[in-house]
Amino acid sequence: MKKTLIIILAIAMLLGLCACGETNANSGPVEIPPQAAELEDKGFKCTMVKDTAADYKTACKQDPSQVTVGTLTITECKRYGSGQTPPKEGLEALEGYEWMEIKARTVFDDQNARLYGVDRASTVTTYYDQKYYEQSLKDNENGSTSFSAVKGGKEWKDCLYIKEVDNQGWNEERQSICEYTWYVRVPEGYDGVVVVFYNASLKWEAGKYIYEVLDGDSLLFRAQ
Repeated sequence: MKKTLIIILAIAMLLGLCACGETNANSGPVEIPPQAAELEDKGFKCTMVKDTAADYKTACKQDPSQVTVGTLTITECKRYGSGQTPPKEGLEALEGYEWMEIKARTVFDDQNARLYGVDRASTVTTYYDQKYYEQSLKDNENGSTSFSAVKGGKEWKDCLYIKEVDNQGWNEERQSICEYTWYVRVPEGYDGVVVVFYNASLKWEAGKYIYEVLDGDSLLFRAQ
């Protein structure tokens, strides 16, 4: 009798372990909680507004000890949702993702710009967790940059952006002009894309996050 009871208990324990294994195997993906607005938490606000010029302070190209002040304007911010043709030929549309087209224009015409040139610096980052974003960044052979984003408790790994310089040089008014376009693929409705312009003299050492590099003159535009 005692031997039979031991066998029954052993079988029950084995069945319990098997059941636990099945439950874990079929539990599905772990949910990713919403990310904090880290840029705001670190004191950097996205103050740029489309079609409104802001002063852009940066170093001169031929003499980085000199500073020039021009203007930066975000001239376009469009979304191309699921089912719409992407904004440029060759951009791949993926289910659940949308393309964004963001354009910017910088103008410099002060004396230092004319004497020493202009050195501009810009990048794309996220409004949310910087460590998560930086760890997912990957430069691709075609010139695009891949990254991951979190939306709706889900990780979206097929995000990317492409930066293009559309026009650069001096015009007839002796103004140094540079126009940019970013094509960004993100999950539909994602509100975390941030375009940043900063002083080219700022040192971005390996291992630093963007909020450790930017200063109070940096300009941030959140594409919403």
